[in-house]
Amino acid sequence: MPTETAADTPALTIAKFDKALHDRSAFSCGFAPIDNFLKSSLSDQIKAGMVTAYIATAGDDPAVLGFYTLGAMAVRANLGPQKWQRAGIPDIPVIYIRAVAVHENSQGIGLGTALVIDAMKRCLEITDQMGAAAITLDVLQDDHFERRWKFYAELGFQPLEDPDNPHRVFIPMADVRATLG
Repeated sequence: MPTETAADTPALTIAKFDKALHDRSAFSCGFAPIDNFLKSSLSDQIKAGMVTAYIATAGDDPAVLGFYTLGAMAVRANLGPQKWQRAGIPDIPVIYIRAVAVHENSQGIGLGTALVIDAMKRCLEITDQMGAAAITLDVLQDDHFERRWKFYAELGFQPLEDPDNPHRVFIPMADVRATLG
């Protein structure tokens, strides 16, 4: 029986969400609230200007393999690094990754990393147009929390030390620029 080679594997594409092109119907990442968000709420949140979504697909197949969303946010300056506090303003502009999810059948092959790196690159482009000091996200709390926490730490995210949200992490844009530049 022949085995699949890299040449046989369809190219991964990460593109801005298009309801007509991206099939969300069979998506399941194993965390029902995220699955429901993608299938039921995403379009409304995009229309309302709350998020922008990017979808991973393979080749010509419209099935969603993974996705992430970006939005604007501000965090209290006293929660971040000292230089945020020295800025003399109460809130620091950041880019918020609301969701990163990979279909259960595609987990463990590097797609999550590819999505976060793609998000970081897009955030760099955004900061060329407007100010944002960091990228933030909330690590979802479920049975896989520790695995997720380690995943984001390995990508350079660190705890924001927000007493109201101990699972919020951030990575300074300067670190993203130094790494992906």
